[in-house]
Amino acid sequence: MRYVAPEPNTFTKAASLFMIAFFLCGFNFSNPRKLRKEIRKEIRAELEKIIEKTPSGKLRNDWWEKKRIAEEGLNRALMLDAPSYCPKKWDEAVLLFKKAKKYASKREYRKAIYLAKKTSEFATGAEACASRYIEQQDAELKKQYEGLRNHMDEIMGLIPPDAENLIKKASELSLKIEDIASATSLRQFQDAKRLCKKLRVRVSRLEKEVKEYRLEHEPKEEL
Repeated sequence: MRYVAPEPNTFTKAASLFMIAFFLCGFNFSNPRKLRKEIRKEIRAELEKIIEKTPSGKLRNDWWEKKRIAEEGLNRALMLDAPSYCPKKWDEAVLLFKKAKKYASKREYRKAIYLAKKTSEFATGAEACASRYIEQQDAELKKQYEGLRNHMDEIMGLIPPDAENLIKKASELSLKIEDIASATSLRQFQDAKRLCKKLRVRVSRLEKEVKEYRLEHEPKEEL
């Protein structure tokens, strides 16, 4: 009967790697600390190659990849301020990711991989939700801005050249209206809404003052 040599176990491979690394280091006995460091580095590198070929190693690598994808999804949602605009969906994604990392720390990679995939799904949902919210708020505030801007331009066209006080007020209000556009572009939607409400009152008041001024100062037509 032909003798078949048994497959070397991990310990045997590690011992062999130790000897190989020892000889590769060139017998650098002048610096034992450096020698030990180089040996450990070589062994770790070779052991890692062995582990990667095992079922557990393949699952671990798959987990790392799914973890990376989940993190990218969470970062995209965070860039759109999903925690503020869609807190429920964001919290669900974060909770799933925490559970995934907890399982991975216990080397339960199958569960970790599954939860990482679910994290990506919920993160994508949070990102989409935040994107929709931003689009809606942006469209609404742009409409309000354009309405105020047009109204203000009409009023400024009615102010007589000699009404210096009214011209000054109109100029200040005109600049304030532009602050709405700036706040909207910075996604400071609540600030922009408050400013719209406040400026509508001030623009209406100015319009009334302009009408009163014109009635008082413009010559009346003779019948």
